[in-house]
Amino acid sequence: ERTMNRFKLMAMATLAAGAFALAACGGANNSPAAGGNAANAPANTPADNSSAKGNGGEDKPDENPEPTEFDTAKEREAVIDEAWGYLKGMYQKDDSTMDENAIGIPGGWGPKSMNIPYTAMVLQSVLGTKHWKPDQDIFSESVNFLAESQEQNGSWSYAPSNVMPEAKGQRAVYITSIVVELFSKLNGVDSPWKGKLDDAIAKGREYIVQSQVGNADGPAPDYDPNKVGFGGWAYSKEEIDHAVGEKGKPASNMSTTTYAIDALHACGVEPGDKIFKDALTFLKRNQNAGEVQDEGFEAMYKDKKIKMADKGDPNYGGSIYSEETSKSGVRENEDGTVTLLSYGTMTYNLLRDYLFAGLKKDDLPVKLAWRWIQRNYTVSHVPGYEDSKDYEQGLYYYYVSMAKTLNALGVDHVEEPDRGLKHDWRADLVKELQKRQKGDGSWVNSTSRWQEDSPTLCTCYALIALRNTEE
Repeated sequence: ERTMNRFKLMAMATLAAGAFALAACGGANNSPAAGGNAANAPANTPADNSSAKGNGGEDKPDENPEPTEFDTAKEREAVIDEAWGYLKGMYQKDDSTMDENAIGIPGGWGPKSMNIPYTAMVLQSVLGTKHWKPDQDIFSESVNFLAESQEQNGSWSYAPSNVMPEAKGQRAVYITSIVVELFSKLNGVDSPWKGKLDDAIAKGREYIVQSQVGNADGPAPDYDPNKVGFGGWAYSKEEIDHAVGEKGKPASNMSTTTYAIDALHACGVEPGDKIFKDALTFLKRNQNAGEVQDEGFEAMYKDKKIKMADKGDPNYGGSIYSEETSKSGVRENEDGTVTLLSYGTMTYNLLRDYLFAGLKKDDLPVKLAWRWIQRNYTVSHVPGYEDSKDYEQGLYYYYVSMAKTLNALGVDHVEEPDRGLKHDWRADLVKELQKRQKGDGSWVNSTSRWQEDSPTLCTCYALIALRNTEE
């Protein structure tokens, strides 16, 4: 049995300094695809259209030399079957990546693991497949564990606070958003929980709403709309309260904001709602395009003024991580300003956020984000990083962001007008994940940043991405 001694405050303090990027699952709406010609900047990265490989990464024997059409649906199902075999085996177990050294809870799923986010993500990834059988104990006990773990303020954190008191509030917007999205789906399908999760969803939604920077009922009701962070979400309501009090500004970022918007969309918040109107302020300030910025707004990077990209810049139209940071780097300009570099994960997130917040395909911010995606289409790595050693940082989170957004757009292909290429993104992504799948059915990133050394987490990411390739 695991004891309270394992849940160390030091481990949680270490975690709080990290950037834990979790992924929320779920179907998206069928919004029409964004259109328009590509911008003048050349394509930065070619698409990866290599043939699929076996689960262990070895080339499959060429049994039929004649070219055959790739059966995306059939191959996807086979990959999902193997992945579920791995995840089923991790029920109530530990993949040894989250234990003591970083977080203090096992890297598995199910009630005994006490791992709320992984449990919710596994359920998201399998819900709606042939493997989902709500009367089986592994599913019913896991859903009940999540329902019983909700805090009085409506949130969920890494573990129930009665087991891990110091975890309360840690990454609570991320994790609450994941569970709310899952519960919204469970509440609407033919299952033992249909119609029984209304209260839990409502409480979770209210926690997310109040966690938006500037919300009248939240920790920063008087926050200046002209300052960085307004309209976005940081890791938790508790963290916003602390950051505003200690630093004068919250750590709002595009990743947490996307989780929140996904959850609010899933539980029926309408695009015209004030919460989305305020969110649009934050979203536009993170788009790397000078023409979408509100007049007079300024952001700084290490005491240097940030200059958003102009037409012709390869970063133009993409997204950064926050108004003052980018995970892919920064460029110094001759005039003494700096330009933060756009990258794929947050650009896909930005585009989906725009759709859910009510923008249309012909709105300039949507078109600019879509054109960046067209110029930088790839499934081989995360586009936007300049150094090849960084190409796979957060790769499996990138796959989720990409698949959910293209699914939301309702597009079958991504075109590169400048090069005359047309990509079947569903087939490309299934092939790439098939090639990367391990012999035991799992995935794991050789680059450990953002906990992607966890096969449980990466397998959830991969399954969520695959589910979003379904037509």
